[in-house]
Amino acid sequence: MQMYTYVELLTLKGPEYRRVSTAPPRPPTDGEIPLIDLTNIDGTLEEKKALAVKVKAAAENTGFFYVHNHGISEQLIQRALSQAKAFFAQPTTQKEKVSFRNSGASSGYHGLGSTQINRTETRDQKETFSMRYDPRMDPECLDPQALMEKDERNFGGDDFIWDGTNHLLEFHDVTVTFWQHRLELARKLVRIFALALGEREDYFDSVTTHPGADALYVHYPGTPNITTGQTVDAGLGSHTDIQCFTLLWQDMSGGLQVLSAQDEWIDARPIEGTLVVNIADFLQRLSNNRFKSTVHRVYNRKSASRYSMPFFFGFNPESVCKVAPSCIDEAHPALYEPISCGKWHRERLALARAPEQPA
Repeated sequence: MQMYTYVELLTLKGPEYRRVSTAPPRPPTDGEIPLIDLTNIDGTLEEKKALAVKVKAAAENTGFFYVHNHGISEQLIQRALSQAKAFFAQPTTQKEKVSFRNSGASSGYHGLGSTQINRTETRDQKETFSMRYDPRMDPECLDPQALMEKDERNFGGDDFIWDGTNHLLEFHDVTVTFWQHRLELARKLVRIFALALGEREDYFDSVTTHPGADALYVHYPGTPNITTGQTVDAGLGSHTDIQCFTLLWQDMSGGLQVLSAQDEWIDARPIEGTLVVNIADFLQRLSNNRFKSTVHRVYNRKSASRYSMPFFFGFNPESVCKVAPSCIDEAHPALYEPISCGKWHRERLALARAPEQPA
C-alpha cells in the first residue's frame, strides 16, 4: 500500500502543503524529464516553434528537462568547475572574507549549514559562492553605468567578492565568462518559452535587457563511511525556485530529486554533456499555472563531494509583469495580479530568510 506524507512550502500567502510518497526515489520516465536537443535554438522560426512544442510538453509535465547541444563548451564548464573546487578548498577563514554578510544582497560566500531552505527539514549541508547580475559584465547592456546609478539596490556593490578572490588567478575571468555564456543561452531559451506559451518570439525581449541572473558554485561535502540505508541530512531541502527558470550543471554524483505529478520522488540522474532546465515560480505565474514550478531537493548520499553550478534567470527587476494574454480566456481568468520581478524576488527571499536562524 502506498504511504504518503506532506512537505511544507512557504509562499507569500502562507504555508502550502504538497503530498509526497514515502517510497524511495525512482528513475524518471522519458516523458517526465525529457532530453531536448537545442541544435535549432538559432534556427528558423519554424525550427524554433518545433523546439517550443517539446519545451511546452516538458514545462506542463514536471517542469524539468535536460538540454544538450546547448552551445556552452565542455572546456569552459570544466574550467569553471576547477575554479569552484579551488575556492571551496580554501580555509574557512579565507572564504569568509567574501561572506554574503558584506553584500547588500546575497552575493558572496555562504558557509556549510548557514541556510535552511525548508524549515521543516534539516539545515542545508552545502556551502556556496554566489554572484548576481552586473551590467558591467553583460555584453548586451548598452549603458551599464546608468543602470548602476539608477538602482544600486539591484546592481553593483559586489566588487568585494572579486577583490577577495583575486589571489585565485583565473577565478574572476573564468567565473564571469561562464556566467556570460549562460546568460546568452538563457536569453535564447526565454524566446523559446515565449513561443511555448503561444506568444510572439520577442514577447519577453523588453524585460530581459538587464535581467535577474544569479549564479552559484555549490559544494555538498560527502558523508564518510556511509552505509546502505543510513539517514543523512538534506544537502538542499525541498523547495521551488523563485525566478523564471534555472539552468543547472551537476556533476555525475547524482542526488537531485524531483517531485513528480504522481507525488513521487524521481531521480534527476546526471547525463554527460547536458544541463538541467527547470521552471521556477515567476514563470508559473506568467503561464497562469500551465507551466509547473516543481518541488525538488538534493541529497548527497556518497562519501565524495558533490558539485553543482546553477544559474537562476529572471526579468528586469523594475518590470511589472502580468499573466501572458495567451494563457487567459473565459474559462481560465488570470490567477495572479501583476507584480514587478524585483518586488517578487525580494519578498520571496525575505520570506526564506525570516526569521533569521543561527548559522
